[in-house]
Amino acid sequence: MPNNQPLTVFALDCGATNWRLYRAEYEAAGACARLISEPQPSPMTSFVDRRLPAAICLDPKGEALESFGEVAQQQLEDEACRERVREYFKPCIGSHLVENPLPHQKRFTHARALAYTRMLLQAVLGQVRQEKWRSGPFDDRVCFTFAYPIHWKYDHDGVVFDEFARTVRECFDPAFDRIRFVAEPEGAILSLSHRGQLDPQKTGKVTCIVDIGGSTTDIVAGRIDPRSGTLEYLGHYGEPFGGGLYDAELAKRIADDLAIPASALADDPSAILSLRVSAQRLKESLSRQLAHSEQARHVPQRTVTLVMRDGSIYRRVVALDEARFREVTGALDSQFRNLIEHALAAMPIRPQDIGPVVLVGGGSQLFSILGYLRERFGPQNIILADNPEEIVVQGIGLEYGAASRAAGPVTIIPPEPPAEKREPEIPSPEAGDAWSLKSADGSSSPLVAGVTKIGRGEGNDLQIDTLKVSRFHAEVKLSAGVLEVVDLGSTNGTFVNGERLTPREPRTLNPGDEVCFGAAKFICSK
Repeated sequence: MPNNQPLTVFALDCGATNWRLYRAEYEAAGACARLISEPQPSPMTSFVDRRLPAAICLDPKGEALESFGEVAQQQLEDEACRERVREYFKPCIGSHLVENPLPHQKRFTHARALAYTRMLLQAVLGQVRQEKWRSGPFDDRVCFTFAYPIHWKYDHDGVVFDEFARTVRECFDPAFDRIRFVAEPEGAILSLSHRGQLDPQKTGKVTCIVDIGGSTTDIVAGRIDPRSGTLEYLGHYGEPFGGGLYDAELAKRIADDLAIPASALADDPSAILSLRVSAQRLKESLSRQLAHSEQARHVPQRTVTLVMRDGSIYRRVVALDEARFREVTGALDSQFRNLIEHALAAMPIRPQDIGPVVLVGGGSQLFSILGYLRERFGPQNIILADNPEEIVVQGIGLEYGAASRAAGPVTIIPPEPPAEKREPEIPSPEAGDAWSLKSADGSSSPLVAGVTKIGRGEGNDLQIDTLKVSRFHAEVKLSAGVLEVVDLGSTNGTFVNGERLTPREPRTLNPGDEVCFGAAKFICSK
């Protein structure tokens, strides 16, 4: 970029529920880029309340885009059109690589989810060109930055990220190369650092950034460098869990309230999509009241009308209070609690070392999640960022200046948490603890007294290099001659003699027992 030439950076956070667009201005300053205009929302005619619903409606042939955003979302109310509406497709990206994908990850194929992402992005870029760029071609005066879930790049050898990046680049002219990609947690860190919300004075404690989106939750942990105020990375963890799952469960209950027969929903499966919109708005209204108060001022309610494909009409006023919300979504709250425990087990940090826990992402405003985190880490440690749903998109708008400094990026996230690999020590025979795990190829891994970490990641004592094994899969503990194994919430499970273990519950092992970590089989030997 030549000196003194202004550069416009458009930042896009392509979320599962909503997309957000920010714009920032930079100018060259020697080898650096200086921010001359803070990242701000860049709304267009299709954006409502600074967001674009992640929804498209296909044409009758199902080959092209007919509408998108709120217009497409409104077509969910039209029984003649809603079967052509596609929404909440981001969770399905990469699902083909997951051993046991969750129901919301199986709504569309991976290829279809990418195709719908491409259609929506092409429509958004067309509006950017028309409304923000004077209908001219994108050139070296503009740059686009895209957020992505961190696990897309570091799981499955980065295949999901590579295909997402290729899909994005296909939406631009092949000659245009000013396209950047930033992990969502890193965007959050950049934004929080810029706002001064990462406290460099708390140098003895670990800071956790918890990003709860519509379909994924990513956690990054590190310590604040008192000199630079940036985060010294310790580890990350992510799972396909987000606020959109609550909408799906509440939508099912609304269908029960409307007394819609199961046979009618089976004949018109897209009808439940329309109910999700009502569920989302009821959930958000209740959370806005309870996130900062112990009692809601009023019970949110909506008149829900659903016209089925056969012409039958269902209409009722639906209310959502705290008791009903917890009854319907209690299993999801338990799932989130397990996610936090899995993250603590997977990252090289102790719960007692955790200080500030900064919440970002739209799902962080959900009152039940916020309440649990205050209970788990202490209310004084929980920081709910202002406009948390916009933290990531603001941060990736700041990335250009961070990455243009001579010193390099503010935060560099490596593929695995840094840790020294400990060579196993052979216990002395008289200790009575001479256990080992023998693999199918005949090799033997001696086990030492204490905890042996097992997984695909480099920080494990027993590293198993296969995609069927999670990065931090399980642990075995040897104490006083007794050997136990515990699953750490792995994707493909830990099995003892064919029985899948309940995560976090230890199982005592005996000589000759068969232990499988995913598809990796071992025999306990003593």
